[in-house]
Parts: sequence; C-alpha cells; structure tokens
Amino acid sequence: MSKIDRWNEKIWNFFASVDLAIALFIIISIGAAIGTIIPQQTDPEAIVRFFSKFLPPVSAMKAYEIVNLLDLNNLYHSWWFTFLLFMFALNLIVCSTDRLPSLLKSFKTSSHPLPAQVLEKMPIKKKIDNIQPNILDKINGILKNKGFSIHVFETQEGIQIQAQKWSKTRLAVYLTHLSILIILVGALMGTFWGFRGSMNIVEGTGLNFAISDSGKAIPLDFEVRCDKFEAEYYENSSIPKAYRSYIRILENGQVIKFDNKENVIIEVNQPFSYKGITFYQASYGFQPSEHAEFRFTYFDKTGKEHKINARFEEKFNIPGTSAIASVIDFSPALGIDEQGKLFNMDTNMINPAVLVRFDDKGKKTEQWILTRIPETWDTPYGKLKFNELWGAQFTGLQIRKDPGIPLIYIGSIFLCIGLFISLFLRPITLFVTISKDNLIFYCPSSKTSLIIEKQINEIINKLKGENI
Repeated sequence: MSKIDRWNEKIWNFFASVDLAIALFIIISIGAAIGTIIPQQTDPEAIVRFFSKFLPPVSAMKAYEIVNLLDLNNLYHSWWFTFLLFMFALNLIVCSTDRLPSLLKSFKTSSHPLPAQVLEKMPIKKKIDNIQPNILDKINGILKNKGFSIHVFETQEGIQIQAQKWSKTRLAVYLTHLSILIILVGALMGTFWGFRGSMNIVEGTGLNFAISDSGKAIPLDFEVRCDKFEAEYYENSSIPKAYRSYIRILENGQVIKFDNKENVIIEVNQPFSYKGITFYQASYGFQPSEHAEFRFTYFDKTGKEHKINARFEEKFNIPGTSAIASVIDFSPALGIDEQGKLFNMDTNMINPAVLVRFDDKGKKTEQWILTRIPETWDTPYGKLKFNELWGAQFTGLQIRKDPGIPLIYIGSIFLCIGLFISLFLRPITLFVTISKDNLIFYCPSSKTSLIIEKQINEIINKLKGENI
C-alpha cells in the first residue's frame, strides 16, 4: 500500500468514526444551548445589559468582547457552527457509505447451520420434551404465520431451523441518517436564504419593508397596511387578554383578497402567510400621529346612537344640543389612586381617556371620559362614550421567511419513522433444533429478550394447543 493510500485510508476511517459523530453531536448541542441563552443578532448594548445582570460592568464588557470575537451573538450564521454542521453531515455520509454495502451483502448471504457448541452459548434457550414426529411441519407453519422467513437444515444432531423476522429493519438507521441530513440542509437553507425581521405599522398606514434583526432593511414587493389594531384586557386589570391586527395586503396598488375578504386578522398564535413570508403578532405600542382621530359614540335622549370623529382640539357638535365639545387632553392609561387623584399608569393604551371641554353658550365645563369605566360616560348633555384614539397605536409584527421549513418537516417525518422502526421493529432471529427427544429454541440476542421470549412463548403455546 502506497503512502497516499494509507493517508486516504486514515482520512476515511477518521470521518467514518462513531466517536467523531458523538463528539460533533455534543459540541453542536452545546453551541445550540449557548445560542438559546445569549441574545442573537442584537445590538451590543443588549448583550452587555444581559451580562450585567450577573456580572460587574467591567466583566460584562469583557464577556461581550469574547462573545463578539467568537461570533456567539450570531451563532447560527457563524463560520464555525456552519463548519461543525458540515462536518457532522460529512460524518453521517461517510459512516453510511462505509457500512451500508456490508449490510446489503448480508441480506444476500446464504444461511448455513450453526454448530451445536455455538448454539449452546446463546443467552436465550427454551426446551420442550416429548415431541411428536410431525413437529417440523407444525412449527414451520406457526413460524410462517408469525411472519418469519425460515431455512431448514439437516445436521448430525437432527434438524436445525433458522427463522428471521424484520431483518430488513436494520436499514432504518440509514433512514434516520438521511432524515438528519435533510433537516440540516433545511436548517442551512433557512439560515442563508431566509430572513427574520419586524415591522411596526401605525393604524391607517402601511409599510413595504421590514427591519432585520441585524438592523438592515428587508424590502417587500407588496405593502402591509394596518387598518385597525385592538387590544382586550382582563376586567379591572392592565394585563392584555388578547390583541389583534386587521391587515390588508396591497400589491401594485390593488388589494389582495383572501377567501373573498380584504382584511386578514393576525393575533397571537394565529399567524398569516403570504408569498412564503409568515407574519406573527408580536407586540404593540402607542405612537400618536397627525392623522389620529378620537372616535366617540353619543347616545341621545331617545337612545339613538351617533358616531363622532374628531381630531385633537377640533370642535364638534353634541347632536340635539347647543353644546360644542373638543378634546383638550389625552392619556393612554389613566388611573385613579386611593385618594381619587388621576395619574398616568402606563405608556400603552391600557385605559385610554380624554379630557373633553364642553361649551354651551359660553358655559364651559371639562370632564375626563375613560374608555373602560362606563360611569365616566355620563355628561350633562347625555352619554358620550369614548371608543378609541384611532391611528395612535402601532402593531408590532414579526416576519419570517424560511425556505427550508418543508425540508425540515419531511426530515422530521423520516426521523420519526426511522426511530419507530429501530425501537419497536428490531430484527428477531431464532434457531430451533429438533431431535428425537426434544425441541430447543435458541436466540443470539439479549437486547430484545422480553420481545423474543414473548414470541417464543406464543409459539410454544400454539404447539401445545396442537398437542405436541
């Protein structure tokens, strides 16, 4: 063997090593665990702030320098993590290529009887005495009915039967290897050809781009417009119960309809997908804009409802009265303390409130009207309900495009099938010897002893049922 051949053999054996597979799997798992702890694809300040929770400021800065040096804040896109995945994939391919031919060859190898001394050393052995002369036909029939393929040999000691079941399931490990490779390819496709970002859209406006986690603009070939955002809160609480966005998709100036509807509702655990991009409801916030307007419902003395929309300090008439009103102040979350004083308790629209000034022929009064407190709707001129400040909230949408997801799903299905076959359909090999006085079952494997012993007991019970 030449020096080059020896080196080729060493390299091949290195990549075909099971020890290498285990080492790579452990390192990749540790790397993935680090990636779930350290904030990914974010600004340095966020990472320093993360380490400052349990380290002094100087140590937190040094920790950030190490993270930045090793690219741990962009781990899944880092060269070394990609290299580890490539090495793991190469190891699986070489392992499979190295061992598959010998396994396929074993399926074609003709069986031959084993010596008695070999059978006696097998871990599982069960004996039946006082057998009938026609026992061979009976046991062959039972074994075939239970799915075994059989080979019968005549030996000096008598007759030896070799029975095999699920022998091809040894190929399941290669299905598992293939599934892991498919999942890795899918993950790499998502890493290098997909993207993830966010977009904050104020009510009544739209965007045709998103901002990636790294701060870069992601252009979209369509516009996402938020017609309305609404949040529901638990009674007497500032904890949100649900929040949702009413979205329209515009392409080339035309509204795209879905199920004959222009609006699409996106809420938590109910994402929306378009052109391979998935939109998730992630956050919301308060951001007043020039086009924002206060929306009221006024109930006159007859109970009739009147819709009123007005901008800040814009005067509007109270229907059926001589009063003119205007909004002179606003709070997104007005609270009342124990002394009955008003205060702002949050920056989000938890309990929106407006201060309305009424002017009735020179008589001026002012009153706070709170959305979630009906008692504040009663005014000297009737019930005036403050519905919302439309155009002052934004919806925070997370967007994600991952072309590798179909491959990951396919790989996961293959992985489940491969693991199921490997765990529950393991190959079973039985040896049965028949002599003049007795019948003995042998099995060479103790890994599935419970399953094998159950199979042997079932065969023995059937034989006894036929009066052996």
